[in-house]
Amino acid sequence: MASITVYNALGSKTGEVSLEADKLDSTVRRGLLKEALIAYLASQRQGTHKTKDRGEVAGGGKKPWKQKGTGRARQGSTRSPQWVGGGRAHGPRPRDYGYQLPVEQRRLALASSMRWQLEQGKILAVEGLDDKAPKTKTFATFLKKIGLEGKGALLVSETHQPNLWLSARNIAKISVAERRLLNAGIVMTHANLIFTKGALDALVKELA
Repeated sequence: MASITVYNALGSKTGEVSLEADKLDSTVRRGLLKEALIAYLASQRQGTHKTKDRGEVAGGGKKPWKQKGTGRARQGSTRSPQWVGGGRAHGPRPRDYGYQLPVEQRRLALASSMRWQLEQGKILAVEGLDDKAPKTKTFATFLKKIGLEGKGALLVSETHQPNLWLSARNIAKISVAERRLLNAGIVMTHANLIFTKGALDALVKELA
């Protein structure tokens, strides 16, 4: 049984919520987590790399010299790959690197990543922060009070909370996501998970 500390918006401890790690997953599936992380990082790649081939480089329409009689190798264009300023042979082309694991593996990977964070003591909760008007200073002060200033954290809400996003968007290493949109990759790429009290209560109820 692990305990998740609950803080208020001022960074003061207000209570604890107990959560059994086995309710999330029976064990930390390290092999599956690796696969999920690779898939997540691959999906973040833009894939917009591009070089020009010989048909896309400007110029080179005239044959450099006649075909025979010069003693030099035959050449048809100064934009061939072997020429300086020529096109690139077999260069990178725009592509989509993203791929997804099967649905059941994604579900297990998320549960396992949550258990891993729980075992590391990296899950906490906050109440009242989502009720306040958007203010970056308030959220930054909260992070400082709980010892997470300058550290990576993912703020998890149960529903879309524009105020939370507006408060956190200018703070380095802080991201905001709805609980229903979580995946193992985003959980593992953040050092800490901060649940709103509503999101944590909904998770505990769902696991029960």
